[in-house]
Order: sequence, then structure tokens, then C-alpha cells
Amino acid sequence: MSIEIQSDIDLTGLFPLNHARIGYKNNVPDATVTPSTEEAGFEADSVQNQLTYELWRPTAMPADIVIDMGSAKAFNYIGLAAHTLGTESVTVTASYSSDDISYTAIDPTAAPSDDSSIMLLFDEVTFRYVKLAFTGATVFSLGVVYVGQTLDMYRPFYSGHTPDSMGRMTTVKPTKSVAGQWLGRSIIRNGFNNGYEWKNIPVDWYRTNVDPFAVAAQRFPFFIAWNALEEPEDCLYAWTSKDISPALQGTRDLVSFGFDVEGLGGE
Repeated sequence: MSIEIQSDIDLTGLFPLNHARIGYKNNVPDATVTPSTEEAGFEADSVQNQLTYELWRPTAMPADIVIDMGSAKAFNYIGLAAHTLGTESVTVTASYSSDDISYTAIDPTAAPSDDSSIMLLFDEVTFRYVKLAFTGATVFSLGVVYVGQTLDMYRPFYSGHTPDSMGRMTTVKPTKSVAGQWLGRSIIRNGFNNGYEWKNIPVDWYRTNVDPFAVAAQRFPFFIAWNALEEPEDCLYAWTSKDISPALQGTRDLVSFGFDVEGLGGE
């Protein structure tokens, strides 16, 4: 389970949930992060950067972390990556507040079955504080938290797209005996890769909405849910290796564009 959608999310003025959601805007790096507890060497400010090897680990359960964004900010998604919530059977509940005293819970609650990346999608709100509360019997690790507004793509995918959860990228080392007998193999690394492509996008819409993402993707990873409505298990914390650039299609000021990604494993 990788995407949790608010059950009564208001789609007025928005593209339907079967259009891809990209979470690249992130208020967390400039925020102040306060945990309930933190283990030495696994401090909570680790979640403020995009690195997946720096982790926050509480010393006791239940645990929580409060993100103070300094002033009221608009957001409609929370992304979590590089975690062990599924392995440790931990449930996470998000809430928001204007004063760090009275909090309103965000529907939905995530109880992931594995350690793949998570996107919580909900109606946009504007508040200063976000609290993530974790319940379970076992201490967990968490490396990446994003809080911000999604880029909602202009068109959905119609056919030919590989579901993100099935686009595995595995590097293996097979082992054979001198006589050529199969002795097994070792997995050196794993993750996911995939490609995304859109056509017939108005150039002005691309310039306003997609080009800022293309600039951000030069430096930072992002969350992407290609079809949150019909494929709620598919979400990646991913990064590109090339620039994202549009191509004019020659008709009615429309462009096409696409990009390939590698994404974090966690099955």
C-alpha cells in the first residue's frame, strides 16, 4: 500500500485522481522539526533532506514528530520514503494545527504492509504545523518527509504505462560451479525504474506548471503517483538522470514531454 486518499476529497477545480500526482514542492527543509524522542546518530532533522541513508529513529513507541513550517503554508500531500513502517507494523496518522496545541487529523491513516514510498493525498489546507504520529509495538526508521502541494498532470495515461510497482530494477550476481552447476545468485541492489510520457499538453500550461518541476528535478527527488484512483499501490520516491524538456507538436501550440526515473525500493 503506497497511496492513501482522503475518502471525501473535493475534486472541484482539480484534475481527476486518475491523473498523475507529482509531489516535488516541499516545505520541510526550511521547517523546524521536533521529535518526541530520537536515538543518538538518528536525529529527526534527517527527514529534512532528500537523502535516503540518513534516518530518524525514535527510542520509544508511540512516537511523533512535529513540523513547524514557520508560517501557514498550503499543502495537499505528505510523502514518506526510506522507512521501515511496513516491516515494523507501524501505523502513521497525520494532523495539522495553527497553534501546535489543537490538532485536526487528516484522513486517511496509513498502515503500510511494506516499506515502499507513501503519499497521503487530501483536500488542500493551509496551516503552520504538521504532526506525524506513529503507533505500533516496535521502533522504526524514517528517512524522508515531504509536505507540500502536488503537481496534478493535465492528462491521464491511457495505455502502455508499466505500473510503477512492477517496474523493478534488480542487479544480481549469479554463481556457478567450475562445472557450470547453478549455485544460486546474490541480489546486489534493487529498486524501480519507469518512464512517463504525456502528449497534447498546451504549451502555456506546461510553462506555468511543469517547467518549475523540471527545474526542481535537476537537483531533487520527488514523489509520483501515476494513477492514485485506480492503482493506489503505485507510488515512487524517484529521481531523473536527464533534463525534462518539451517538444512542440506543431499543432495548436501543443507539446509532448516525458522522463525516465529510478525509484526507491522497499518491498
